[in-house]
Amino acid sequence: MRNASTTKKPVSIRVVTEIRDGHLKETTSVEATGMYYEKGETIYLTYTEHQKEVGDIQTMLRIGKEEVSINRTGAVKMKQSFRKKVKLEGTYISPYGRMDLLTFAHNIEYKQMNRRGRLFLTYDLNLQGQAVGQYAVTITFKEEQHEHR
Repeated sequence: MRNASTTKKPVSIRVVTEIRDGHLKETTSVEATGMYYEKGETIYLTYTEHQKEVGDIQTMLRIGKEEVSINRTGAVKMKQSFRKKVKLEGTYISPYGRMDLLTFAHNIEYKQMNRRGRLFLTYDLNLQGQAVGQYAVTITFKEEQHEHR
């Protein structure tokens, strides 16, 4: 997939989030289909998450050499960037109101091989100035295979 083209390719995406808060641990998993494309050195993944409680959320993930950013629109609006060992501010707007985010990424790893890729990030999250936990997010994607006729 590394041909530096803006051609969008259909992919299946899996997002696994592990949240640790003291001794408590919660794991969530989301699967979706989306699109993959590249612009220069930057990789983009777009997909829609269907959440029964609030509605559809469109997500754009931007993976650059030094920074990863997530932009969500729809039922929830969120903008957050991650840069290793740097505190970065963001916002989260849900039907319940707006919250300020602050992340500190410990690790960001991106690997790509053949028709698949994997992004792994670990970070501390603060909401409205309060520490809410340590997050480990693994996003894997693979290009959808289409039958040739």
